[in-house]
Amino acid sequence: MQETRLDAEGLRQRAEQAIESSPYTQADVARELDVSRASVNRALKDTSPKLEKLRCRIVELLEPCRVERKRVFLLHPDSDE
Repeated sequence: MQETRLDAEGLRQRAEQAIESSPYTQADVARELDVSRASVNRALKDTSPKLEKLRCRIVELLEPCRVERKRVFLLHPDSDE
């Protein structure tokens, strides 16, 4: 995987896609990240800047990458792959 640049909406879509393509439910992801299921749901439906960190954490949990938070979000492939 090469570096990918995403805007806020792209990161939201990526987080939503990561959960949809995984065997985990929103409740499973919430439990793993120690947040409420409602917070995960909001992060997938709303582009509010206050949920950006949670969206980054969702993507990092479910995909082999690291997300760098700047004005544009950068997904870096993990070096383990």
